[in-house]
Amino acid sequence: MYRINLLSLLILALFLQLSGCVTVNEGGGGATDFEKASKINVQLGIGYYNRGNLELANEKLLKAIRQDPKSSQAYHAYAVLQNRFLDPEKAEFYFKKSIELNPRNSEALNNYGAFLCSAKRIQESETMFLRAIDNQAYRSPEVAYTSAAVCLLKEGDVAKNREKAIGYLRRALAIGSNYRPALINMAAITLEENNNELTRLYLERFNITGNPTARSLWLSIQNDLAMGDTSKIGLLTEQLENDFSDSEEYKQWLALDK
Repeated sequence: MYRINLLSLLILALFLQLSGCVTVNEGGGGATDFEKASKINVQLGIGYYNRGNLELANEKLLKAIRQDPKSSQAYHAYAVLQNRFLDPEKAEFYFKKSIELNPRNSEALNNYGAFLCSAKRIQESETMFLRAIDNQAYRSPEVAYTSAAVCLLKEGDVAKNREKAIGYLRRALAIGSNYRPALINMAAITLEENNNELTRLYLERFNITGNPTARSLWLSIQNDLAMGDTSKIGLLTEQLENDFSDSEEYKQWLALDK
């Protein structure tokens, strides 16, 4: 039931970085023309990446690195791109380079943690997530707390990991009470614990803050069945079929419904 989607985490962090992208101060401030140009090309590269134009993203990010070889942002974005290209050796090299240039680049630390998690290097990944959180200037610590939690749960139902993961998710929700990834993972945990009323509350909060997903619909179906409440099952399963017919969750429903 616990899953981590590395690509989703990386794309999320890129959007975060893009939304707070660096403004180029034409009036000075110490940055050279090459450094200003590098920042612009990082933004362009991220934009192309998010639109799926990986060739142009590669071109712009390589140019950004050449223009400013000390740009942690450029190396970070290029690491994400290399991961998309399924080149883990290059991705790790550029993640490390980004963090070496700026040890307080929390977005890079979080994404490197997600990268390590996907490689099942769980303890190393937790260290990166905690380093990201340790930076008081980090704008989205709930992201790293949730990433750390989900990664720990990948190791299986080990009691120590489970309790630590729950603690991280609670911290994430204390920071961002409507942070959807934390809400959906807490719903999954409480459902497994047969705490159905609490599961319903988490799912209600999840649905208030955005559109339902295949996972939230499937959790709702399972939770309602466990509670013996079939009043909404028809609507939930219909929405699951209409909107997510190719999902694993819909396949699980079909298997259950036989």
